[in-house]
Amino acid sequence: MKTIYKKLLFLLLFLPFSVLAQETLSGTVVDSNSNQPIPGVNIVIAGSNAGTQTDFDGKFKLAKLNKGDKIVFSFIGYTSQTISFNNQQTLNVSLAEDSNELKEVVVQVGYGTVKKKDATGAVALITAKDFNKGAIVSVDGLLNGRAAGVVVTSSGTPGNDPVIRIRGGSSLLASNDPLIVIDGLPIDGGLSAINPNDIESFSILKDASATAIYGNRGSNGVILITTKKGSKKDMQISFNTFTTLNTLAKKVDVYGADDYRALINEKAPLKANLLGTSNTDWQDEIFSNSYTSDINLSVMGNLFETIPSRLTIGNTDNSGILNTSNFKRSTASIALNPSFFDNHLKVNLTGNYSYTFRTNANEGAIGSAISYDPTQSVYDPNSIFAGYTEWVVGGLPKGTSNPVSLLNETRNVGNQFRFFGNINIDYKFHFLPELRAIINAGMDKQDGDGSVTVNPLSRSGFNNNPNLPTSQIGSYSETWFRNKNENLNAQLNYTKAFGKLNVDLLAGYEYQQFDWQNYYSGNRNVFGLGVGEENREDVYTDPGNNLQAFFGRLNLGYNDKYLLTVNFRRDGSTRVSPVNKWANFPGVAFAWKIKEESFLKDSKTFSDLKLRLSYGETGQQNLGSSLAWIKKYSTSNNNYYQFGDEFVIISKPDGYNESLKWERSAKYNAGLDVAFIDNRLKASIDAYFSQTTDLFANTKLGALQNLGVYGPTNIGSLESRGLDFGLNFDAVEKDNFTFGINYNLTYNKTEITDLATDNDPQGNVGLGAFIQTHTIGLSPFSYRVYEQVYTAEGKPMEGVFVDRNEDGKVDSSDQYNYNKPQADVTMGLMLNGTFYKNWDYSMAFRASFGNYVYDDVNAGRAFLGTINDTFNQTINNSPVDYSNTSFIAASKQSDYYIKDASFLKLDNITLGYNFKSLFNNTDNYSLRLYGGVQNVLTITDYKGIDPEVFNNGIDGTIFPRARMFMLGVNANF
Repeated sequence: MKTIYKKLLFLLLFLPFSVLAQETLSGTVVDSNSNQPIPGVNIVIAGSNAGTQTDFDGKFKLAKLNKGDKIVFSFIGYTSQTISFNNQQTLNVSLAEDSNELKEVVVQVGYGTVKKKDATGAVALITAKDFNKGAIVSVDGLLNGRAAGVVVTSSGTPGNDPVIRIRGGSSLLASNDPLIVIDGLPIDGGLSAINPNDIESFSILKDASATAIYGNRGSNGVILITTKKGSKKDMQISFNTFTTLNTLAKKVDVYGADDYRALINEKAPLKANLLGTSNTDWQDEIFSNSYTSDINLSVMGNLFETIPSRLTIGNTDNSGILNTSNFKRSTASIALNPSFFDNHLKVNLTGNYSYTFRTNANEGAIGSAISYDPTQSVYDPNSIFAGYTEWVVGGLPKGTSNPVSLLNETRNVGNQFRFFGNINIDYKFHFLPELRAIINAGMDKQDGDGSVTVNPLSRSGFNNNPNLPTSQIGSYSETWFRNKNENLNAQLNYTKAFGKLNVDLLAGYEYQQFDWQNYYSGNRNVFGLGVGEENREDVYTDPGNNLQAFFGRLNLGYNDKYLLTVNFRRDGSTRVSPVNKWANFPGVAFAWKIKEESFLKDSKTFSDLKLRLSYGETGQQNLGSSLAWIKKYSTSNNNYYQFGDEFVIISKPDGYNESLKWERSAKYNAGLDVAFIDNRLKASIDAYFSQTTDLFANTKLGALQNLGVYGPTNIGSLESRGLDFGLNFDAVEKDNFTFGINYNLTYNKTEITDLATDNDPQGNVGLGAFIQTHTIGLSPFSYRVYEQVYTAEGKPMEGVFVDRNEDGKVDSSDQYNYNKPQADVTMGLMLNGTFYKNWDYSMAFRASFGNYVYDDVNAGRAFLGTINDTFNQTINNSPVDYSNTSFIAASKQSDYYIKDASFLKLDNITLGYNFKSLFNNTDNYSLRLYGGVQNVLTITDYKGIDPEVFNNGIDGTIFPRARMFMLGVNANF
């Protein structure tokens, strides 16, 4: 019995220790796809505060475990996993990416990111799935028509930068271009040198609550571009290439040779002897089919199994449809994104290098092709002008130049080398993980050179200066430029949740320095020949522009329902007077996530419903003149003052304004975000109002005021108001067929509300004629013209206009304001999807309504005075519109030439096939073949080449946008 009691006593004493015996578990956590270790994974024992994190190699050690404990493994972007402890010694865990987390949309904002559902401002996000498809050789091609409130006007000239406007712009004299920031680096100098294949997304900040944190450069909106980064997955290689056949979509309708002979015999019979025997279509002579090729190779993976990396090289060769025009671009980019110290230190390093070579065609040849006599041949074996047919009167070249000669006998080439890069260091303090220190340093350096060579034997090389030893002198000039942009900003970011209150506080400082230098040689062919050309040789060093700022942002979120954002920036710029150098730019936004309220939380109708309200102030310092506020002198190139026998170059004082200050824009925005059908149908609508004051203006100065006749001042104001609407609808989602709709619409009205000089003439179209005006109460560059009188048959009566003020005479007081170049409404539509599983398709449309164009192609050519050129004693062809008017002289200020240029464009159609069966439907390998057409169709009442024009609505002779037929391949392995 005693033995039994002893055994029971021993068991009772030992039992608590055996129950409480604790173990240690070690192991590794890896990615289920790549099998690569995941550093920084949180590992906790459920129901306790005990836990640890994986180290850089994904390894962990967790002590004080009891049998039956639940161990939770979690990491951002991955599905959490819970495992029961059963006295294992080691445990290897694979975490899978969380599809819901991956679907959480994140947008870039100034100096940070925010989840789309938590954004308080008007921010549009354009990602790869939203990009325009097809033959995209420029960054703007991805974006055109894809975002409400954003209008992109691209040129047909290879390598030219686009004109981008967000909500119409905010200035008259200063720049209306948005600020562009790539990976945190604000850039200067355009987008043509950047490879569009490197772009991952665009975040477009449209309201001032979002742009106020960029202060003096935020008045025209901000485009934040994020480039593609490295990956922790196994190495992946992507190869993308396409080629296009580029064709002329439309020509200016001019008289053919036979009709032209009849015209000259009727209207200028005394010059019928000048007619030739050929039948030449000069537009066919200067335009021809061309080819574009684009090749890109990228390698992405985990370098040394520790550094997510991406390397891309690309080459583009884009030959324009205007003969001799060409743009070549070679690019290389690298991205390294390592993390250290259990993910507390993150480094993002990006570098982009490009080399571009351009051959610039003489675009004046387009106008010459419209006007040159179609009965003449291209070449004349007896011509002294390099064998080209030219008009010669009295032994001198006269009239319109041979367009083919203009192209072939001038060589205008340029090289550009560009490097821009950025390093971002983000450190999360170990002792206070809620606090991060962020340093961002970047540089954008551009060097270029070029030369223009004109054949001495060509007409363009003819110089009739009597001081020269020969008239066939030609021309040779050189240029170069050196531009540098350096940026540094440092930030502290504190983020913490206090119960239901989330706080995100940011404070920072930014420094940016711009420097520009350029050189022009003058015509070296006439150096030393006594015409003073060598005096034009000059190196110009710009004083540069220094920007400094202190900025901050506070984000507050309460109960995941109510969101408040407050921005502030104090900005300084050397572009404005030191008296007014510094300015403050606040912004505030509020959002209410109505869907999270109890009365909607369980709604089956709404997937999302959010109200946004914002106000902000931004500035503008990009006047163009570097030091318009400082007293300075300019030295003449060709004006001298004689002191006895000595001639001294004259220097004269320039105008200045010591009181020059910022333009300021105050902007209001109200928006609503809504989603239905489990977020398959999403829509946003924003109403906005903007007022810009202290406009930069070039006004007439008083006598002896500021040493100038005209000079920059701050006078005037401008208002814009409008509506943005955007919709995304995944209309059909089936295994064998999907169909998506992306649609946007913008209404915008801009009005001048104050000016130094009302009815300020704009739009000089020659002969002392101005056809536009800046007038209070109207849009900028509104047309101001005479009202044309027509016959009963609808034919304009030459020189007969309406006496609008009924004073018995027609003079300038009878001019009236008639329409404007800006559209009332713009729209974009993309339809895309898949069918039969392996086929994909995309169609992109754009529309513009209410925009008017001044038809200077006809106004400047379609009258008898140019057909029968009595000044030069030559003859010229004309657009066939002459038959509609029979004008003898130019009538440039007639409203007859103001044309409705509303349009609907089908920009591209793309059809592709994915060869999934070749790779057993694995995601690691893919091959896609696609074809399509760019610039497919334009529906418009405008009879010109293209209703979409530059130059504030004046259609002279533009480089036509090509119609492109493409074939391409995407391969991933």
